[in-house]
Amino acid sequence: MLLLVIGVGLNLLQLAEPISEIPPVAQRGGAFDSPIHLPIWLNLALGGGAVLASMERALRLRYSSLLDAAGH
Repeated sequence: MLLLVIGVGLNLLQLAEPISEIPPVAQRGGAFDSPIHLPIWLNLALGGGAVLASMERALRLRYSSLLDAAGH
């Protein structure tokens, strides 16, 4: 679960920077400069780890109060 949260969080921060540079988005919300810049191999490892963690979470079908309570 920790790998999923860290992987998704870091990749979303880095993804927000190029999206905020699109002219219509930049006009509405301004530019965002990500405070985190990781090497490509670490981004791929975190993304792959997040995918594996989410697959494991989905296939186990166990209730987690931390993750499942947010949906209700």
